[in-house]
Amino acid sequence: MPHPDLRAGPGTELRVAFDRYARMVRRTLGTDIALVSLVEEQRQVFIGADGLDGETEESRQTPLSHSFCQWVVADREPLVITDARLDDRLQHNLAIPDLGVVGYAGHPIHDQNGAIVGSLCAISRTPREWSRDDLEALQDLAASCSSELAQRGLRHEAAQAAEHAASLSRRSRVLLALSEGLASTRTLSEVAVAVERVSIEQLGCSRAGIWIDALSAAAGQPEPIADDATLHYVPRDQDDWRSAHLNQRLSQDDSNPLGSAMVRQAPVWFHDRAGQNAEYAHLDLSAQVGEARAFLPLFDTGGVALGAMALIWDDPRDQTREDLRTMTALAAYTAQAVNRALLVQERLDALVTLQDALLPNLPRTTDQVIAARYRPAAARDQVGGDWYDAVVMPGGDTSLMIGDVVGHDLGAAATMGQMRNMLRAITWAVDDRPAAHVRLLDHLLHDLEVEGLATLVHARIETVTGPDGRPARSLAWTNAGHPPPLLLAADGVASYLQDGPTDLMIGVLPDVERADHTRVVDDGSTLLLYTDGLVERRGEHLDEGLARLRDAGSRHAHLPVEKFLDAVLRDLVDADLDDDIAVMAVRFTPTD
Repeated sequence: MPHPDLRAGPGTELRVAFDRYARMVRRTLGTDIALVSLVEEQRQVFIGADGLDGETEESRQTPLSHSFCQWVVADREPLVITDARLDDRLQHNLAIPDLGVVGYAGHPIHDQNGAIVGSLCAISRTPREWSRDDLEALQDLAASCSSELAQRGLRHEAAQAAEHAASLSRRSRVLLALSEGLASTRTLSEVAVAVERVSIEQLGCSRAGIWIDALSAAAGQPEPIADDATLHYVPRDQDDWRSAHLNQRLSQDDSNPLGSAMVRQAPVWFHDRAGQNAEYAHLDLSAQVGEARAFLPLFDTGGVALGAMALIWDDPRDQTREDLRTMTALAAYTAQAVNRALLVQERLDALVTLQDALLPNLPRTTDQVIAARYRPAAARDQVGGDWYDAVVMPGGDTSLMIGDVVGHDLGAAATMGQMRNMLRAITWAVDDRPAAHVRLLDHLLHDLEVEGLATLVHARIETVTGPDGRPARSLAWTNAGHPPPLLLAADGVASYLQDGPTDLMIGVLPDVERADHTRVVDDGSTLLLYTDGLVERRGEHLDEGLARLRDAGSRHAHLPVEKFLDAVLRDLVDADLDDDIAVMAVRFTPTD
């Protein structure tokens, strides 16, 4: 269309401009009526007129059943009629009886692209012979009219282009911010945080939230979800959106706006909260905030419904085409991030299942109480090489093992499983000292071409005769490059079992010599074996972590062994772990 929106007829500004041409035609040619007429598919619109009266002057438009100008456009040339009542093509046109059109002279006018879009016409209510001067004057005026129409069209196109560029820039800014915000998200909660932040900063929203299809949400739920036809709200840390929590489970149907967006596969928009409440009065609306609101479906690239999102503004507002384009793009980006988070969660669950399967069942003995814990790193899409084990040997002694395979991937986990099982088998089958067991493990790894490096502590608890002739416990151990075990007396006095430098880690040289160390252990003592994630911190010397562990161990040594482990982990482990942690504690009970 070469002119601004004319759905309600030409505006005042257009009338002022083009009525001038109609007046000049009427004065110059001395006609009853003059029109600047634009022909559309179903009607003609008079952007300029002089001499009209009644309803036609008010509406400035007629259907094509009342149009002579349509033939100017169709023929692409002037139309000159002395008496329309005698013309075969025009004699039945309703402009004759309804508007009194008899004599007619119309000259084409064109837009900025050269397309003929209407005519500048002179109309007489009686038959009229049009002179050469009449037609030349009409042609000159039509040329001027076309020039102004073209200029306006060009300005309109330029304004549209500028608006499009500005809206594209705004939309690009929103999507860039969202892309940057979502780049590091790994969980549904992180996606929800990023989406709300971008919606507030870039769209002026006051709230934004995500509801996920129950089957998708089940991956992140602590308990199974029985109803698979519901949407579940994705909460954020310190989430205070009461209305969302009150409606945290919604049906995937037209009973609520989020379900409606999914069913219709299209955005659902409300100018204000009253519009929503009128349609969904049955919902819990007691904690509503804001006014305008949009609800958008979330579909992955394969068209699978993942859920829906809600955007809330503080004030009422109408939806524009630009709003719709931006929100649709926002929903598409969000859906991709949600899908990625669900895939990460699925992978995480599989890896955690694998890691749990690799953890052993600890033996129960009458001489000591053994407990262990495993804590994965914050980057939980990686399985670790940390492990622990305890084996009661055929002769009754207990062997302890804790190790850390280099790496954080499936390869490290597989190597860890092989090492643990090999050492377990060696320990049970070969009645020898810990250092001999580790030397044999190193040879096996080499001969069987199991690639991998690891640190470990391997210990053996033996019952011996003490100086007073009573049974006592002796601890023998060897250390292959691992952090030293911590021994806590019953009164909490702590000491590390470290006699000089540790031996070389395993997997480097199969023939390296390894040393055994021994220590008599008093009743009530606690031995703590752990991996380096418990004491190592980025940018900190290891001695600081060892001192922190010694203090925590002393502080909690009086607790039962299970609670002792939990207390130590609580004191030393942050939520954002850089490394996996395995810990195993042995409480030496009194001997008979």
